[in-house]
Amino acid sequence: MKFSEFAKGFEMIILNTNVVYETMRLEPDASVLAWLDAQAAETLYLTSITFAELLIGVASLSDEKQKSRLTAAIDGLIGLYAERVLPFDTDAARHYSMSIVTAGQNGSVLPTPERCIAAIAAAHGYIIASRDAEVFESVGIKVINPWAWERGGTLAFFKERRKTTDGYY
Repeated sequence: MKFSEFAKGFEMIILNTNVVYETMRLEPDASVLAWLDAQAAETLYLTSITFAELLIGVASLSDEKQKSRLTAAIDGLIGLYAERVLPFDTDAARHYSMSIVTAGQNGSVLPTPERCIAAIAAAHGYIIASRDAEVFESVGIKVINPWAWERGGTLAFFKERRKTTDGYY
C-alpha cells in the first residue's frame, strides 16, 4: 500500500516543541510516550520552527554533557523526520498575518514561535499536538494534548481519527 493511500483516513499532526522536548527528557511523561506510540509515525510532522527552538535551547546550555546528549537527540530527529519537516513558507506567512489579527481580536497573546507553528498547521490543514491547547485554539487550530491521554481511556478517540477500517492503526 502506498503511503498516500494509507494516510487518506488520518489527520496529520504537527508535534509542538513541548511534545518533542518531552521525549528528550531523561524521564519523559508516560502519557506522552503512550500517545506517541499509538500514532502512525507517517502522520506525525515537525516544523522548522521546532528545530530552531530546540537548537536555541541546546546552544544556551552550559552543561557540556547535557548539550552533547541533546544535540545527538536533535540530530536523530532530523534524520527520522527528514521528509516530514514543514517549513515556514509563503502560505504559512499568509496564515501568520491572519493569526495576528485573530489573536488581537480575541485579546490573546501568542508567542512568536507558537504563532509560526500555528500558521504552518493552518497552511497545511493539520492539527497540533501540544500541552498548550488554549494558545493554538485561540487562533482556530485543533489541538490534541498528549499529557491528557490515558492508555485505554481515550484510545478510541484517536483510533476514530482513522476514517477507514482496513486494519491500519
